[in-house]
Amino acid sequence: MSKVKISVIVPIYNVEKYLDECLDSIRKQTFTDFEVLLIDDGTPDSSVDIAKKYTELDNRFTLYHKKNGGLSDARNYGLERANGEYVAFIDSDDRIREKYLESLYNIITKYDADIAVCAFSFYYLNSGKIKKSNKKPIDNNRIYNREEALRELMRDRQFRFYVWNKLWKMSLFKDNNITMPIMIYEDMVVSSMLFCHAEKVVSTDYRGYIYTRAFSKYKEVSMSKKRINDYIRTVPCMRKYLEDRNLYKTAKLPFFRHIAHVFFSVPLLVIQANKSLERGILKNSLAGMGKVIKCVRSPADKLADLIEEEVVM
Repeated sequence: MSKVKISVIVPIYNVEKYLDECLDSIRKQTFTDFEVLLIDDGTPDSSVDIAKKYTELDNRFTLYHKKNGGLSDARNYGLERANGEYVAFIDSDDRIREKYLESLYNIITKYDADIAVCAFSFYYLNSGKIKKSNKKPIDNNRIYNREEALRELMRDRQFRFYVWNKLWKMSLFKDNNITMPIMIYEDMVVSSMLFCHAEKVVSTDYRGYIYTRAFSKYKEVSMSKKRINDYIRTVPCMRKYLEDRNLYKTAKLPFFRHIAHVFFSVPLLVIQANKSLERGILKNSLAGMGKVIKCVRSPADKLADLIEEEVVM
């Protein structure tokens, strides 16, 4: 396939209720020089039939099939096959406003940036209402250097750790051998990695992305041992990448905001997952919180071992 300006990667798994609206919002973009990689991650429902319909309607859409490997694996599959100068990630139960790609492309090229970030809204399934995100409003047409952008990301207030409200220069992935880590909460880790290599980041207050938030997404009713261990794992993963690139001191203070959030969240997550765990609430909570402390206090050369360690049982 010939080179395009933007590759849009859409992983597909069990989203037959939402996929039409998602793909229709992509088709209606005012910016037209893009390709859409629809990644069937072994979905068992009728999502594939919906995806096929869009490949017949629009030759910019291409459907790929793979065995189920999870969200990160599907995104990586798309990255390997993408031809765009830039890449956008859209979750298949979400949607975008008509000028989403145009807005991000215009500012990333105007300022010759590596990453463009936009504002977003939440769509709540239980009420059917769309509401603004409740974090700090994003600045419009603001330019950040590497250190400023990294600190802002770590605060998780304006930029947020999500990969889906951003347009990324493809070379950030290719030139630095970066792929999505195969874990839950992968956005936190990969966004941190990519921001370490971005010389310039630009933001717009255009609220172009609409994230579907179901009750189960918000409350994490599917909390599990793996989910808790992976959340704790974000701390050593992020710190090690920062340490290896001599950026830990730059991001240390705002990074502690993330560390504190993980630390104080562990007991709540353990309570939610209690029925599926082998050990009691107190032991698992202490073990999880203890690992977070260890990830802060340990020397950098011990972080690789901490990444692999699972403490919630």
